[in-house]
Amino acid sequence: MIRTLARPLLASAFAVDGAQMLKDSTKYSEEAAAITGQLRSVLPPNISTYIPKDAETNARILGGVKVAAAAALATGKAPRLAATTLAAIQVPTTLQRHAFWSAENKADKENKKRGLLTDAALLGGLFITSADTAGKPGLAWRVQKAMPGKSEQEKMIANAQAQGKEFASTASDQAQNFFEKTKDVAGQVSEAVSDYVDEHSDDWKSTAEDLKDSALNYRDQAVEFASDFSEKQGKGAKKAAKNARKRAKKAAKKF
Repeated sequence: MIRTLARPLLASAFAVDGAQMLKDSTKYSEEAAAITGQLRSVLPPNISTYIPKDAETNARILGGVKVAAAAALATGKAPRLAATTLAAIQVPTTLQRHAFWSAENKADKENKKRGLLTDAALLGGLFITSADTAGKPGLAWRVQKAMPGKSEQEKMIANAQAQGKEFASTASDQAQNFFEKTKDVAGQVSEAVSDYVDEHSDDWKSTAEDLKDSALNYRDQAVEFASDFSEKQGKGAKKAAKNARKRAKKAAKKF
């Protein structure tokens, strides 16, 4: 019941202020320019580029955001988000509107001090509202409950370790079986090769002897051929020498 009354009362000040900014954006253009300038200085460059450079446009945007957030707060639709949004806008607004340290006269300075205190009180209400969960569990509590406790973490770790050991044991058994199968296959291949050699050793021996006989036969033929060729060449050389002597004698007689 208290929240039903307090939220609209708190939101009314920001709804009226936002409506005035929408109605007379020129009046609040200087204020909007100062606020958006501060926002550009703290926001990342890729986000600050989306803020319009026109002061009146920024004033209308800030006014619209205030009206929308105030309506959400008054009706209880996402009140914590609405209060946080209004507080984020109201902090630079308060500093810009009520900068009493720059007042030109004493009366203006006193008025700005009172305005600063009033806006500070409204900010306090917004901060309380932004942290009010209305008896419901907060986000931090829900996140903590969603995370596994220490005992559950220990169970998860033990389960992971057991699965790791089981996997390692299975891999070792498979490797051992593969080694045994490979060893058996290698033994079978070696035995088959040995049997093949034993079965064909006589054939290979006979073939080797035949090759040896053929080689000896070719050697004898080659020796005989070389001897005949040498003898023929010798006879030819003697005949050629004899003819050369005859021609030499005939040539000597002529002279």
